Amino acid sequence: MDTDWFHHCRQTRTPYIVIRSAETSADVLWDYVTLSLDADARIRADFQRFEREARAIFERCANPDSYLRIKPTQICFDRLELDRAKHAALELYALVETYLPAPHAQQVASRLFGGHADRVEPPPVAPEHGRARESAFLVT
Repeated sequence: MDTDWFHHCRQTRTPYIVIRSAETSADVLWDYVTLSLDADARIRADFQRFEREARAIFERCANPDSYLRIKPTQICFDRLELDRAKHAALELYALVETYLPAPHAQQVASRLFGGHADRVEPPPVAPEHGRARESAFLVT
C-alpha cells in the first residue's frame, strides 16, 4: 500500500503522513515511527502543546462527521473532505517538523521545498505508482 512512502520517510527521518482517501472522505494518518529518537523524545516531553496544536488543526479542517484519534505515537484525522485532508496533512507535517532537530528540519525543508523553507503552499502533485504524492505526504 504505502510501503514505499514509509521506507522513504524512515530513510530520510521525515514525518510519515498519509492521506487515505475513500469515495466521500479521507483520513489523515501520522505515525511517529519514522522519526529519530530525539524527535520522539521532544514530542513526548511537550505532548500537551503537541496535542493542543494537533486538535486545533483537526478543528479547522473537520466536518460534523469527522473524528480525531490522538496519542504520542500516532494521530488520525478521520472522515475529512479530501481538500481539507490535504490542508490538514500539510499543517500536521509543519507541526511535527517543529520537533525535528534544527539542522535536520532545515535539510528536510530544503529537500521538500527546493530550498524555500518559508514556502507554505503544497508543492505540485506528481503521479507515482498510480497515486498522487505530495512532497510532504502520500495520498492513496
